[in-house]
Amino acid sequence: MASTQSKQIIVVIGATGLQGSGVVEALLNDSRWSVRALTQDANSPKAQNLLSKYQTADNRLTLVTGYVYDEKSLRTAFEGAYGLFALTSERYPGRFLTEESELQHEIEAGRHIISAAKECHVQHFVFSSLPDIPTASGGQFKKIHHMNNKYAIDRMAREELEGFTAVMPGFFYNNFIWPQHCRLRDDGIVQFCMPVLGNKPMQWTDPAHDMGAFVAKIFQLGVEKTKGKTYLALGPRISPEDMAQTFTRVTGKPAVHSPISFEEFGNLCATLVGPAFKEDFTEMMQWAAVAPDDKTCYGAFELESERLNEQLGVNGSSFEDWLRRSGWTGPESS
Repeated sequence: MASTQSKQIIVVIGATGLQGSGVVEALLNDSRWSVRALTQDANSPKAQNLLSKYQTADNRLTLVTGYVYDEKSLRTAFEGAYGLFALTSERYPGRFLTEESELQHEIEAGRHIISAAKECHVQHFVFSSLPDIPTASGGQFKKIHHMNNKYAIDRMAREELEGFTAVMPGFFYNNFIWPQHCRLRDDGIVQFCMPVLGNKPMQWTDPAHDMGAFVAKIFQLGVEKTKGKTYLALGPRISPEDMAQTFTRVTGKPAVHSPISFEEFGNLCATLVGPAFKEDFTEMMQWAAVAPDDKTCYGAFELESERLNEQLGVNGSSFEDWLRRSGWTGPESS
């Protein structure tokens, strides 16, 4: 394949979701790239909306049908591509997961993606990853499966592929639409609910804007300068109490941080995505509550790891950035 990256193709998995659509938009802002947006159904409303929203004047966006559990379809989608942005989801399409063993489907999807990328000689594979929490927690928290699975896929990709780069987001600001994160009380006060101490610093990410910015810069910088590295797409540290104060300052609405229990948090998550996730998300917040403040990215990396972002010249969004960009003014009802 020619060394020039002019008009080379990058495939985006999860293109109709928050991270993927942000990556599509950011890549298309650079005229050197054409983008293949992977979708299970190119005729679906989500896929067609993506095409109409981001299509360029020179038609550099195309839809391609593929399914992460069907490696043959991935090989077809990846054929001739220079790069790949991939993510895997803990959710299984159309299925409410009830048993922990079912969560292994995510690793299966990762294997298919890696194998297809290797067979199709994809030169640069950028993956939305998460850190190794069992190690970071000294073996205390081993059942945060949605994080463990992404870390396992990250390890596999590094072993199988030469041109691999990881990007790790923090907690998603968009999750404030869910009642385990935020709710409107009967007295009209917005309640931030995260089950951690009010002064506990946490790191968050705008999944569309930030992941798009980081991934686009990684591809722009090139595989030789970024392969083997992990970039942390994290906003500045902010505590729940400071979030409530920032929310009030930006929106004018009263807000407090009043934590719910770990159990309630896990139960609410399980109601949304399936009983198999109850312990997963409960442990995630138990670890978030005690993760060391002198480390970064869920307490799994040394602080100096953040300096690698200087190579890209991008930073994650602050909570205020996200509030102003999104226009979110809190939940409409409890």
